[in-house]
Amino acid sequence: MPDRPGAPGPARDFRLFLGSHLFGETGAAAVQVVLPLVAVLALDASAWEVGLLQAAGHAAYLVLGLPAGAWVGRMRPRRVMIGADLVRFAALVSLPLAWAGGLLSLPLLCLAALLLGAAQLFGDIADHTYLPRLRSGAGLISGNSGLQAVRSGAELGGPGLGGLFVQWLGGQGALAAGAAAPAVSALLLCRIAVPDVRPEPPEGGLAAQVRQGVGFVLRHRVLRVLALSASLNNLVFSAFFALEVVFLTRVVGVSAGAVGVLTASGAAGALLGAWAAPGLGRALGAARTAVLAVPAAAPFMFLFPLADAGWRTALFAAANVAVGAGVTVFNVMQVGYRQQVCPGGLLSRVSALFRFAVWGVAPVGALAGGALAEAVGVRPALWALAAALAAVAPLPALSPLRRMRDFDGGPGDGEDGRGG
Repeated sequence: MPDRPGAPGPARDFRLFLGSHLFGETGAAAVQVVLPLVAVLALDASAWEVGLLQAAGHAAYLVLGLPAGAWVGRMRPRRVMIGADLVRFAALVSLPLAWAGGLLSLPLLCLAALLLGAAQLFGDIADHTYLPRLRSGAGLISGNSGLQAVRSGAELGGPGLGGLFVQWLGGQGALAAGAAAPAVSALLLCRIAVPDVRPEPPEGGLAAQVRQGVGFVLRHRVLRVLALSASLNNLVFSAFFALEVVFLTRVVGVSAGAVGVLTASGAAGALLGAWAAPGLGRALGAARTAVLAVPAAAPFMFLFPLADAGWRTALFAAANVAVGAGVTVFNVMQVGYRQQVCPGGLLSRVSALFRFAVWGVAPVGALAGGALAEAVGVRPALWALAAALAAVAPLPALSPLRRMRDFDGGPGDGEDGRGG
């Protein structure tokens, strides 16, 4: 398939791909705020119960994260993305209908969050596998940067829209509005002209295919460090995300609309990070940029527990911008490298392993965050989480990556990542 940026077919297909993510990711980001707000405002959920809801949203990564890559590797990736959008639509439509019938409950919200998380898992693995069919070679970095910019823009507007929809339309209206986004995303994916080719059937059974993906990452000295670092970072972030709505509503005391705006501020940083990542990679080197990105942002985590009513709410936004930028720069570097270094037949399984490593810890982090807040209070829990990120963020600097300017493994290099 030609991948010249100016070619009409590939350019149009890539725009449709980005457009589907704009709607899908905006809706998902909005729902990330709507669900806990509905739990807190309509069901009077506690910090522990909100943590349980957040854990349900990520449980699929822990339970299905590894086999999902092998399953997606056997299927047409665009059909997987479309199917994931339809599952999201069905899960979200069911909630306002249940509410209207007086059946809304925390277990039902958790079930919907579980389905949304499973759809997100399969959709993310499929889009990481599908992007190299639209962009290849050096275009992968710009393609991932563009995709991350779209996701960041969606995350910038999505939480604000979610909070405002709850404030203006009520919880039922906000849930119904969130269901429209994945429907539009599925329609845009259906219009892509690039053939959705069924991959060659991999050798061996499901367990053997999972072992191949895990073994490739464990033998690769760069990928295994990136996976471990991302996993530990996200363990801390998932604990924080479980507390941010409770912190802003019950400790700081802001409105639902303000919650959406403040949580969306992290996406402004992510948008900045997506824009800056290619330039930083060229100036500092991709490996060095990945090593420094999160440690440079980690000190800003200490601004979160300092936030309070009035002008001090700006501290929450400032911290969110800095952390969002650092994490996004790291993600752009490691995802682009992963797509280049992995053989095509292993990419879905390696992507699934990263999803498992990064998001499989999220239920643990969310439950730990909720339990910590119940034990010591929400604000002290945020102080503890800031200290935890400061401790784990420098991990890549303690690995062989500290001696690299650029990643030394690439297409054609050995599985151990030693490179030429």
